[in-house]
Amino acid sequence: MKAKTAVLKRSIFINGQKSSVSLEKEFWEGLQAIAKQKATTASKLAEHIAQHRTTMNLSSAIRIFVFNHVRSLDLAPAADSTSLVAKAVESRALAGNAKNESARAAMLEIAADYEVMAERRKREPEI
Repeated sequence: MKAKTAVLKRSIFINGQKSSVSLEKEFWEGLQAIAKQKATTASKLAEHIAQHRTTMNLSSAIRIFVFNHVRSLDLAPAADSTSLVAKAVESRALAGNAKNESARAAMLEIAADYEVMAERRKREPEI
């Protein structure tokens, strides 16, 4: 029998209002790691996610955000810094053409993530 993952309920502030969010431990850890990478707090990142979500449920929106972030990192190892920079430029262009504000914001976040990955790739030694 597999061990069950604990769901943790935490209170965070969204737009100055206290909200309760239930997430598995791994998603809380993922949210905190992404927040650290973006030099912000998990609470502020959750607030940003809440403002740009496409789902009614904040817990689901956070899970999707963490999943998509990790998935984008999983795809990056095969890419070199030049192709990651090109993807950032492409994402910024798509953001510039987006009519929907949340789509624009999401594409700009993706572009920023590609730029971070490109910088990391430049610093990694060749194998």
